[in-house]
Amino acid sequence: MQVWTRLRAGTAASGPLVRQPVSDRPQIHLIELPLEWAQGQVQVYLIEGQPLTLIDTGVRTEASLAALSAALDSLGYAIRDIERVIVTHAHRDHFGAVAAIRATGASLEVCVHEADADRLENFEAFVRARRERLLPLVSAYGVPEDHLRVFEQENDELLALELSEGESTSVDRRLRNGDRIEWKDWGLRVLHAPGHTPGHIMLEDAEAGFLFTGDQVMGQAIPYAENFYDRGLPDPRDALRRPSRFRGLIEMRRTLRQLRGRRDKILLPGYGGVIARADRTIRDTLLHYDVRLQRIDRGLRHLAAMGQTVTAFELWKALYPSDESLSDARSHLLLLIGALDCLEEDGHLVTERRADGILTHHHR
Repeated sequence: MQVWTRLRAGTAASGPLVRQPVSDRPQIHLIELPLEWAQGQVQVYLIEGQPLTLIDTGVRTEASLAALSAALDSLGYAIRDIERVIVTHAHRDHFGAVAAIRATGASLEVCVHEADADRLENFEAFVRARRERLLPLVSAYGVPEDHLRVFEQENDELLALELSEGESTSVDRRLRNGDRIEWKDWGLRVLHAPGHTPGHIMLEDAEAGFLFTGDQVMGQAIPYAENFYDRGLPDPRDALRRPSRFRGLIEMRRTLRQLRGRRDKILLPGYGGVIARADRTIRDTLLHYDVRLQRIDRGLRHLAAMGQTVTAFELWKALYPSDESLSDARSHLLLLIGALDCLEEDGHLVTERRADGILTHHHR
């Protein structure tokens, strides 16, 4: 593996350009683009060839677009030269700049998995609908009225940020598992890896031994699994008639289990540099969730021994009593609901509905 960096004069704030992370594929270039939130920098990948291709785009901000322009210029290209964008998943840090790239005059083919395609094409409507559906979701799991008001305020702030950094764009190719994305003399195979989003994909080069992992497996970070009502209608398969919901942690756990034992030399993620210990990182990511599932399972067993049932909110307060950050509270609660999904699927958990409509849980 050959990795080297180069800072273009006058663009230090935009971050380094990391070239040739895969020695067998020198046409691949890793570019770091700035973000204005905790993750710091998102990694996108330029692939030289016909067509000139960008895997993910960063957000739609002046700083990110300037960094992308500087990195491309150092390689002899302009933004308008990009001919194809492959989106690993429909989060704004991975596709938010597509419309801005098109606005430069670039003639783009935009490729994304079919399960995330509608979100790209209707991004504003999707994030607004997700905002509206979060409160009914957490309310059903026992969050009281005073906490709902705080969640609503946080939702408004997140909505404003999403709309400032992402923008709807049309999709030209809706990908499916096993599809090939080709250049003249090589290609990548699409692996559908739902969990982080319903349509998250990874891109595999089995010959050279590497995998673009998006946010499903990252360096120095753990991905979160989405959890949201996808429609307002009851799920006909559910005896409790709960609304249909994307249960991301169930999907992510399944994906990570399928990834164990792969023989990739390196992983190329959306965050955290280049991962050389591929299988260990995959197993560590799965272990992170397994440990949390075990902790919640132990808590439920303890309550069951005392003949008690519990709401997700009550369990969250017991497990995370020091939560003061609103963003932490939201993520921990949604993770806990996802963990309850997994325990229910594994047959360890019984979920019932109280007379007031709130869901309660006890260990089987």
